[in-house]
Amino acid sequence: MSVWSAKRKLTFFFVLVLLCLAVAAGVFFWSWPRPSCQDGRQNQDESGVDCGGVCAAVCQFEARPVRVIWSRILPLGAGAYDAAVLVENPNANLALEDLAYSLRVVDADNLFIVRINGSLSLAPREQWLIFRTNIDVGRRQPARILVDFNSPPRWRRSAEKPDLAIADRQFTPGPVPLLKTRLTNQSLMSYRRIEVAAVLSDDQRNAFAASLTAVDELAPGETREISFSWPRPFLIFEPALIDFYPHVATGSGIN
Repeated sequence: MSVWSAKRKLTFFFVLVLLCLAVAAGVFFWSWPRPSCQDGRQNQDESGVDCGGVCAAVCQFEARPVRVIWSRILPLGAGAYDAAVLVENPNANLALEDLAYSLRVVDADNLFIVRINGSLSLAPREQWLIFRTNIDVGRRQPARILVDFNSPPRWRRSAEKPDLAIADRQFTPGPVPLLKTRLTNQSLMSYRRIEVAAVLSDDQRNAFAASLTAVDELAPGETREISFSWPRPFLIFEPALIDFYPHVATGSGIN
């Protein structure tokens, strides 16, 4: 075999090897899954695995936890009680969706009396009153409420908060205390399933009564009178402070 023939065969062999490598690289490239927000890997510009960056999912470390501002057992009289817990979403650009919670009502010795379960959704920067009325404590004497969050919070990127305003409050004491006010939708969209909580406090900001009312729907610019009542008079004749907390159920806006 001549030297030229050997070189030609060697060249052909290397070209064939390079061609095979190119084909293999092409097959590998096209068959390898593209980076996505569901591939179980931290890639693209994600802050965590399939969260943050280009992904809509929020990483848990991006969010500040839900804050419990206060919790109260509110006596109604004749052995009946209300449970009230004021909570806050401290995040300016994250909405909270369906966080499961438990309220454990205990006595002065921290002995369990009753558990109240529910779920919580909050707009960015929203404060809301978890409220349960006329809870059954039997013959026990409730002293405090312990709050447990039972699942990892689910966050959604959002900066929207319902634009609802409260004005012209009027409180009437008496055998059946009555509180009236006006709720206005200041936004350009309608809202459904609106709830408004009212909290009455003394001059030290200690809540002594609360109530909840609901509005089915409120059109843009619409104002509606709403009222709150209690079955018995208060030991404190009249509240020093009245706070309102309007809330729109998740997904209840109508364009």
